[in-house]
Amino acid sequence: MRRTHLALLSAALLLSIPATGGAQQGPSGTQAKPPAQRQTQPRLSAITLSGRYLAARVAEQDHDYDSAVDQIDLALGQAQNDPELVYAAFRLRMYAGRIEQAAQLAPQILAARPGDGLANLVLAVQAIKKADYRTAEQQLGRIGGDSQLGPLREYVLAWLKAGEKDFAGARARIAKLKPAGGERAEAPALVIEAQMDEMAGDKAAAEEKYRRAMALDKNGLRTTVSVAEGLMRLGKAAEARELLKTYGEKYSDAVVMDGLIAPNAPIPPQPTPASGISEILFDIGGIMSSDPRNARADLALIFYQLAASLKPEHDFAWLMIAGLYEQFQMVPKAIEALGKIGPNSPLYWQARLRAAALDAQQEKFDQAVARLKTLVAEKPNRIDAALTLADLLRGKEKYSDAVQAYDTAIMRIRNLEERHWSVFFGRGIVLERTKQWPKAEADMKKALELSPEQPHVLNYLGYSWIDQGLHLDEGMKMLQRATELRPDDGAITDSVGWAFYRVGQYDKAVEWLERAAEQKGDDATIIEHLGDAYWHVGRKREARFQWERALNQKPDKDRLPVIKDKLENGLSAANDKPTVYEKPVEAKQGG
Repeated sequence: MRRTHLALLSAALLLSIPATGGAQQGPSGTQAKPPAQRQTQPRLSAITLSGRYLAARVAEQDHDYDSAVDQIDLALGQAQNDPELVYAAFRLRMYAGRIEQAAQLAPQILAARPGDGLANLVLAVQAIKKADYRTAEQQLGRIGGDSQLGPLREYVLAWLKAGEKDFAGARARIAKLKPAGGERAEAPALVIEAQMDEMAGDKAAAEEKYRRAMALDKNGLRTTVSVAEGLMRLGKAAEARELLKTYGEKYSDAVVMDGLIAPNAPIPPQPTPASGISEILFDIGGIMSSDPRNARADLALIFYQLAASLKPEHDFAWLMIAGLYEQFQMVPKAIEALGKIGPNSPLYWQARLRAAALDAQQEKFDQAVARLKTLVAEKPNRIDAALTLADLLRGKEKYSDAVQAYDTAIMRIRNLEERHWSVFFGRGIVLERTKQWPKAEADMKKALELSPEQPHVLNYLGYSWIDQGLHLDEGMKMLQRATELRPDDGAITDSVGWAFYRVGQYDKAVEWLERAAEQKGDDATIIEHLGDAYWHVGRKREARFQWERALNQKPDKDRLPVIKDKLENGLSAANDKPTVYEKPVEAKQGG
């Protein structure tokens, strides 16, 4: 089943959209045109119509929604009354974030299917922008109670009541779904109530609820920012800045609060139904994007786009939109979304880091490095820019430069914590790749000291020891522990098999390496190892077959001549060497 069909199916089930399958079929001329008109239609035009529709479908499959909209709109211009084309154009405009253009098609859709969820919702959003809350409420009422909005529908309706100054009605709506008192889940509801109290002019009630929300959700970024903004509006600016500063210091690797706590930072705007409903639509998008099957990512994008349409400065929405576009491998669109996050946002630093890293995916590696180096210099006390740079350089196999970047990151760590194991692990990898094994080994040990049960570190260090003939017993114990922690990880299974290989237990090596090949059959190293083990147990034809497979699976450059030599001459002392790097003979005596 295609991804786009899954998205439509999700919409049909959850938004009460009739599942006609229109997005999977071409436009129907018999439905769109009477027979007489169809007879006079030039054949070339019909071909062009189909071609444009198919071009839109291909672009949609690639998540290139802007191109898809351009093509479907051209097709729609040739068959303006074709219901399937109209709905396809509406849906693609929503995906592309062209909400105003999508709304233009909504009445045409609702004339045929009055209960359509997305069409009613987008018209409700348009009414909210105009502060026409009664019309918005009527529009949402046509969707039905079992819509995609689900329980959050009551919060949307509560905001509309607040917009109509019916604060008693708004509170009654919220009371229907309010979580039990004292639970963390109560915090968002308290924030909404506090914002509505602000709108009603009850400052004391608003302040009390903001404080309760903060006490329940001290670690939530959105709650912290919302509470701080509320306190600023209530004249508690110094307290709000201190709250933000404390949070920023606690989570310095994730956010930068400089823009919000600056003395000249503007007072946040007053809450409105548009801003409040934007948050609800964002939450719906979050529910969809958390689907473990990833079947509703396209629909999640629609709700993030709607959230940003109601609140253009919704930085969390833009960050999630960027993340989805990155997932869709639409890197320019991801960077464009990140560019919407402004300098005052706590997410601004994160957005700049991510945009720099994405530059490298567009073959703008030098630009990415330059931007990251600027960020490294801009805030000398932060490690994240240096770490991002180090990881980027490591990914591009620029190991010597990566070592320097990791050095910078590690020098900036003020208090070592368990979470820093990955920094030492990363530097250990690039030190090993630059043939500095003693330093690499020290970093691997440090990573394990910080987090003793990290399977990837246990695997890497144990593998490296055994591959070099060092600390065989300890290395084997590490690998066995790693497999207990990650039994289905092909790379770790391969390490155990290779350990048995290096100590000459080839039958066991074959057993483990065959399992690794089943778990991760597209890994050239695993397949090469399996070929080596087959050779040693006399299965030489199968060994050559595996080496041929390895050769076709893009092995590391330094392995290419080795694999070719094995194919031509078989396994020999010259090509059967450690894959980490060969140590002097006298150094291989440990056990």
